[in-house]
Amino acid sequence: MRVSNELDYYETLERISKYDSPEKLKKNSGKDWGLNYHEALEMAYENVIEEAKGAIKGRRRPKKEGQNAAKI
Repeated sequence: MRVSNELDYYETLERISKYDSPEKLKKNSGKDWGLNYHEALEMAYENVIEEAKGAIKGRRRPKKEGQNAAKI
């Protein structure tokens, strides 16, 4: 059973918010990850995209505020 959409979205955003900043990647990417700055930045970007895709996979797009479920 999947967790609620809101909880899953929140947890995904929380994980993404803890990614290293570009400044921290520039300073520590070689020591922390064994990568140069540009490789580390590219991988972080790819990870953000994958996190977002994982959060919405198999989910329906929510209706916009004010939209009625049935049009009269």
